[in-house]
Amino acid sequence: MITLSPELASLRTAHENAFASLETLIARKFPGASIWNWYRACSAIKGECAARNDDQTHDAALAADEEIDVAFERYLTLLHTFYRARDGEHGVLGGRGL
Repeated sequence: MITLSPELASLRTAHENAFASLETLIARKFPGASIWNWYRACSAIKGECAARNDDQTHDAALAADEEIDVAFERYLTLLHTFYRARDGEHGVLGGRGL
């Protein structure tokens, strides 16, 4: 098992906490929904070829929810910050351009 430096461990904890907050936010605002419902709703609203949610009544609201979008962008930024710090600019996810 690889032991992370304190800085990397802190970055990992930050993105994991942001993901947990995102999941909690989705579940609070749309009871019974998960991040996967949100991903599918966003894809469906964009017209992408994606599996539809079984219950599509909240797809438009899920996809348009600004608070969820902000939380997702925060998570994604923290996730890429972790990978860039761990693997370098051209590592696994480091090249996102953040």
